[in-house]
Amino acid sequence: MSVTDSVYNYRYENGRRYHAYSEGKYPVPNDEVEKDRLDLQHHAFRLTLDGALYRAPIRKDVHNVLDIGTGTGIWAVEFAEEHPSAQVLGTDLSPIQPTEVPPNCSFLIDDCEKEWVFHDQFDFIHTRAMVAAIKDWNHFFEQAYANLKLGGYIELQEITFPVMANDLTLTPEQSPLLRWSSLFTEAASTIGIDAASPQKFASSLRSVGFVDIHAKHYKWPVGGWAKGEKMKLLGRFVKEDLMDWLPSSALALFTRVLKWSREEVELFLATCRRELKEERGRHFYANV
Repeated sequence: MSVTDSVYNYRYENGRRYHAYSEGKYPVPNDEVEKDRLDLQHHAFRLTLDGALYRAPIRKDVHNVLDIGTGTGIWAVEFAEEHPSAQVLGTDLSPIQPTEVPPNCSFLIDDCEKEWVFHDQFDFIHTRAMVAAIKDWNHFFEQAYANLKLGGYIELQEITFPVMANDLTLTPEQSPLLRWSSLFTEAASTIGIDAASPQKFASSLRSVGFVDIHAKHYKWPVGGWAKGEKMKLLGRFVKEDLMDWLPSSALALFTRVLKWSREEVELFLATCRRELKEERGRHFYANV
């Protein structure tokens, strides 16, 4: 079997499809449901940045760009379209990117936690929603630093756990969604994933040599409770994203790590979805 064949030799589990390359490393599916969710999440990130793809002060005529964990490739494709001067490379464990892309955009199946094999020095490295994918952020940052040109930028757009509620008295015992957040954090920690890692990025970046570090914090409302047209639209995106993220995040982790049955997971997630649909005056949000 060739390497090309092996990356398509997907693993199927609990009715979902998972990556074959570095099998088992990323506990999230790569099937059509997940691809649709990733594209929806992309729109949530763009809306958050008022339509922009990034915040870093890179030059418009940037040359070499790396998108780690590119997923469906939507960010890489749109960046390539907006920056014809750039050569954009998107990497991922799953070959789920389109084949018809701009001539300055390409994709590579790669595990970013292994030693990087790139020979190019990049002007800009971008990652997004990798909190459940990377175990050793310090090593990741060391490799990113080594592969950036002098004056280059890395930008990390991340959602951090736990899920929050404006009602600070609400507990996981009272709220299925907060319990899911707590269980996800627990299960992820068991396999070496720190679901709160984005909160520590600044010190980690500084420790490997990065300077001029900036952090911008956003709140993602879940549902239509926030004020303003933009935030209400964002809340609808986030709620729909979360509805699909619940099974994507829980089916593998809860069955493999917490040893729940698929039926137990599905029943529990049904209570989470019911809470999200009813809202009942509960104002959930995520820190981004």
